[in-house]
Amino acid sequence: MFNVFRQFLNRQSPTGPSLFDEAFLRRLERLALQPDRALRGGIVGAHRSLRRTPAPYMVDHRPYAPGDDLRYVDWHAYARHDHVFVKLGEAPQDVPVHLVIDHSGSMGWGDPPKLHAALRLAAAIGYIALAQGDRLTVTPFAHEVDSAFGPVHSRLRAPGLLRFLEGVQPVAGPAGNTQLAAALRHLTATRRGGLLVLISDLMDEHWIETLRPLRPPRWQTLVLHLLDRLELEPLLEDDLDVIDIESGARSPVQASSQTLALYRERAERWCDETQAACERVGAGYARILADWPIEKGVVPYLRRRRMIV
Repeated sequence: MFNVFRQFLNRQSPTGPSLFDEAFLRRLERLALQPDRALRGGIVGAHRSLRRTPAPYMVDHRPYAPGDDLRYVDWHAYARHDHVFVKLGEAPQDVPVHLVIDHSGSMGWGDPPKLHAALRLAAAIGYIALAQGDRLTVTPFAHEVDSAFGPVHSRLRAPGLLRFLEGVQPVAGPAGNTQLAAALRHLTATRRGGLLVLISDLMDEHWIETLRPLRPPRWQTLVLHLLDRLELEPLLEDDLDVIDIESGARSPVQASSQTLALYRERAERWCDETQAACERVGAGYARILADWPIEKGVVPYLRRRRMIV
């Protein structure tokens, strides 16, 4: 699959930092998503499932039925019990993977911008999904729901994924008023389920309500809460006006040690409450900082939480 990317990468001339380099792409080939086995996917793929099919390696068995392949008859069981059983193995499957990416104005803040980190993360997850033969859909949203990329499942569509993501830019608008709910309603109305990954700074006031319909076993939801380090640990020394990056509203702030301590306490409480809210609706949660190196920081973080293997 990597050879498909070589020509694409060599002809790129981005004005900003690249989403990938060749060495990182090669290492991504060794990773795999780990969706829940209860998800119902297609009949061809690399993931384990709960479905059973006649197979030479047994995890279960059932009585023989006329027409079953005799190659999968458990003759040892027949010799012991005088009944004919068929050996059943796990049926591999592909899984629909839905990436939902926030590109509202707040995602354009930071160094590097949170959106760049979000797109790099989305590209990595999407690349892994396509490498496994999964069906991938990418839906950006801000104050409108953008046209989606996919669904596609061919390895050869991976360069198109990178081109699509490189065209996603931050879009300012009313604070806390994104179209996340509309993006997820579209998925739940038109898709039968799958692995949904939301990548956002979660500045939308009503985001948790949008996740309630996405329940197991039809959906497995993962929330990647993307934050800039300064949002958790601001470095302020003087009195100043804080400007909302989306609405433009100004708020005066007295940057005393007490104010900063209270801010840090509330920011940490907000993250804890966000994780608890995800757990209540059956969604996985991972807090990710935008300046983490994706290979040395993000990938090990997700592996420890068994989100990728």
